[in-house]
Amino acid sequence: YVVTEATSPLVSIVIVNYDGAELLRQCLKSVFAQPYRPIEVIVVDNASVDDSVEIVRREFPQVRLILNKRNLGFAEGNNVGVEAASGEFVVLLNNDATVEAQWLPSLLEAINEPNVAVVTSTVITDGIPAEFYEMNGSVNYLGYNIMRQFADTTKVFYAGGTSLMFRKNIVGEPFLREYFLYHEDVYLSWRLRLQGLDIRMAPNSIVMHKGNATTKKEASSLITFYQERNRILNLLLLYETITLIKLAPFLMFDVLAKLGNAALSNSKSLPGTLKAYWWLATHSKWLRAQRAKEQAARKVSDEIVLRLMSADVFDESRAPKIVRILNVCAQFYARLVGLPFLTPEHRTVKN
Repeated sequence: YVVTEATSPLVSIVIVNYDGAELLRQCLKSVFAQPYRPIEVIVVDNASVDDSVEIVRREFPQVRLILNKRNLGFAEGNNVGVEAASGEFVVLLNNDATVEAQWLPSLLEAINEPNVAVVTSTVITDGIPAEFYEMNGSVNYLGYNIMRQFADTTKVFYAGGTSLMFRKNIVGEPFLREYFLYHEDVYLSWRLRLQGLDIRMAPNSIVMHKGNATTKKEASSLITFYQERNRILNLLLLYETITLIKLAPFLMFDVLAKLGNAALSNSKSLPGTLKAYWWLATHSKWLRAQRAKEQAARKVSDEIVLRLMSADVFDESRAPKIVRILNVCAQFYARLVGLPFLTPEHRTVKN
């Protein structure tokens, strides 16, 4: 059936695509199969060279298609789609995702809760063990994911970019175009938290996700560059100065560990890592100007936001037990210098 209530708000769904023809086809099929109406579907194509555009034109003529002349990336591509959106509510959806029936109604219900600015879906990603969906994760001081922190599955630190909803008149342009891809979703949620707004998950809004289906085609150096640079950008732009000073040991340890790991293993690209640090060193003017804007917009102190972040250096769910010693040391240092941190909620999963 199709929901066609006259009182239902228009939802604009923005899908950025780059050479993801078959993924996009499956994504759009699922969007039009889910029952909520009215919807406006906007596909922003980042200069694909496959048959993505032809598929949309031939099989989904109701889609509003925006053709970029070059690959603007995930961040600016979504900005273009949001600017064109007519709906009161905007959903950003990855092209490698498919949605289930209660996807939109559940998002709408959650976003109407008081003070909630952005709502994310429960994203079931290929290859992720089921245990990681029993509790929601957060991030640590350095912006790395730390799993199993919130037993209340409506709680999250940030809304994942695979599927998220916001009111256009509150959020406006969601991302900085300089991010291109990676960590832009953390940036969005973090900056809104600094404005005193809340970020939530709608547990019954289910999305199935292929996971890195598009970006895995890219060179590892480029991926490493954006992952490392953008993660550090979030820290430099959004933390108060005193917080950055207190976190200096964490930051120095992280840089040395990242360089060592890139040099000694194939998990990250050393050229990409070095390029990220070089970019940060050579764009100080932009950094200062953007940081000033972010800090001027804040309404709450870091103390409030840090209580939702972990002091752990490593995610213990993925690491040997010996790293718990390092995490205990990190927590001790945080207490010593007066940095609040998240105490994980009880491990008993709610029925």
